[in-house]
Amino acid sequence: MANKGEGKSEKRLAAGKVVPLLRKEHTWHIKAKPGPHKKRNSVALGFVLRDMIGIAKNAKESKKILNQGFVLVDGKISKEPKRPVGLFDLITINPDKKTYRILFNKKGKLCLSEEKFEEREKICKIIKKQSIANGKIQFTTNDGRTFKEEKKTEACVGDSLLIKTPEQKIVKVLKQEAKKMALVIDGKHIGDVAKVKKFVAGTMRRPKLVTLETEEGEFGTVESNIVIVGDDKPVIKVE
Repeated sequence: MANKGEGKSEKRLAAGKVVPLLRKEHTWHIKAKPGPHKKRNSVALGFVLRDMIGIAKNAKESKKILNQGFVLVDGKISKEPKRPVGLFDLITINPDKKTYRILFNKKGKLCLSEEKFEEREKICKIIKKQSIANGKIQFTTNDGRTFKEEKKTEACVGDSLLIKTPEQKIVKVLKQEAKKMALVIDGKHIGDVAKVKKFVAGTMRRPKLVTLETEEGEFGTVESNIVIVGDDKPVIKVE
């Protein structure tokens, strides 16, 4: 029999660990399509409207709200209920004049933090850097964005970009260095904001490590588990 590809539906019991739902309350939930965020770190936009914000009673109502163009993701109208949204994304509800930022809570679940209605800045982490035509450098970020900059740019893989949406304008480069503030996005300390103490270079067998410090003490994790969010303090709300 021919392979029909990935299923379009998903049971709640099979949902990712970051999805904030009661797994035994119902059978099915809204499954996110492939998109800018990885499946294990995102939820569907329709799920956010129905289960997290609560402006829709069911999937049909969430589709109706989206089709009317009332919902913006990072400043752009989105009408796809299965569009994946993830860390630092801004969801704006025009009729209600409200904007929410997606963050991680201490339990590792995605949650919403209410922002000012006009808020349009978010953080992206650089995960790839490559040379392209015309002597420029292209950056790829964790939320699927690409930026083309001159070769003289100081930004590197691991650094964060504070950008303004929807213009996709880089406001500030946040270097991945000691004494910077970082948000832990995976592992035992997920959701914590800590100061970077030092980095330990990776090897062929071991990834790059980082030591962080908080008021409670020090702890270590792999570099891929953090996002730099500021110098002395976070430049946006992160908890």
